[in-house]
Amino acid sequence: MKYPLNIHLVWHEDSSISKKIATELYNTFSRDYKKPISRGLGIPVYFRYKKLTDGSLLPIDFTNSEKNAIILLIDEEYFDDDVYVEYTKELLKEVDNNNRIFPISLYEKAYTISSELGKIQFTNARVFLNQKLDLELEEDLTKAIEKIKSEILHDCSRLIMDFQKIADDTETDRINSPVKLFLSHAKKDGEILAIKFKQFIENNLKFDVFFDTVDIANGYDFAEQFSQNISESALLVFHTDEYSNREWCRREVLLAKKHKSPIVVVHSIKNGESRAFPYLGNMPTTVLTEENDYNFYKIVYLTLLQVLNNLYQHRLLSQYKEFTKKQVYTLTSPPELINLVHLEMNEEETIVLYPDPPLGIEETSILNTFNKNLKFVTPITINKI
Repeated sequence: MKYPLNIHLVWHEDSSISKKIATELYNTFSRDYKKPISRGLGIPVYFRYKKLTDGSLLPIDFTNSEKNAIILLIDEEYFDDDVYVEYTKELLKEVDNNNRIFPISLYEKAYTISSELGKIQFTNARVFLNQKLDLELEEDLTKAIEKIKSEILHDCSRLIMDFQKIADDTETDRINSPVKLFLSHAKKDGEILAIKFKQFIENNLKFDVFFDTVDIANGYDFAEQFSQNISESALLVFHTDEYSNREWCRREVLLAKKHKSPIVVVHSIKNGESRAFPYLGNMPTTVLTEENDYNFYKIVYLTLLQVLNNLYQHRLLSQYKEFTKKQVYTLTSPPELINLVHLEMNEEETIVLYPDPPLGIEETSILNTFNKNLKFVTPITINKI
């Protein structure tokens, strides 16, 4: 079995800033090392930073995964060390449509480290939302890390989706994104917020955004347009006081769950709800304390996290079907009762496979009341079936 994606982080062993960045990237893409049973993407992340006894760096094995993302954290120490420069040149020889290098500029001259690397689009970690950063300052380093994480989440999604071939790489810009956002909102108290967020996306990023006021074509079926766009998008819910009172808002959530689309809920409740919509659970949430670009960027990051999670888990879990001859139903998030409504039931035992860690018995016992022929397993428990 091959992993759908491996991530390799390369940085200089003397760089304290790069070490902090690498640690944050590991926690994001694999799992928080301080909380080993926490939920995470679970993508294998490998470090390449310390020189071996002969002064070289350990080579990267490109054979045990379908795709490889190599992240280069290029600062002044990296730039000035010939060992790392030569290592970078060797890595460039491995670049193809399945093995990609994503360089990060932590130093103003990083772009000139290699003529070949200079042809690849860098992530400039020294600028965030048009603001220059001083990476020695903790607050600025935090912003740089958020930008790096978002860019890599986006790039890894593109890589898994085979969206951008190496022939399309340019020195100055990325081509349009395969990531689509569906902005779900109640017009009565959420439309202004959704418009502000849409404008932020259009001004700063390259995502396609579905906004019903302008994106429903004349003469086309309203419900069909919604269903098609939700099935192809990440649903971003602006959860305001009136959201749960709106039929179409509720429908959008149910459609997204039916299609197993990535969903993120942005809480912006002011006074409260007369009845909370029960199907807004079992998904990541964030609280919007203030409507500004920085908080909008954090919403984008959380959404990209769910997009990559869906892509990666779908490909990973599909491989585990080979371990059993039983019927297997895969989910990219923890199971909930609404998932089972869309499951074709029969008299045989059905495996419901979802990402680690396993749910607690208090949840699985409720799920089993729906049908006792369902067995809920994760990759670490699949050997028990």
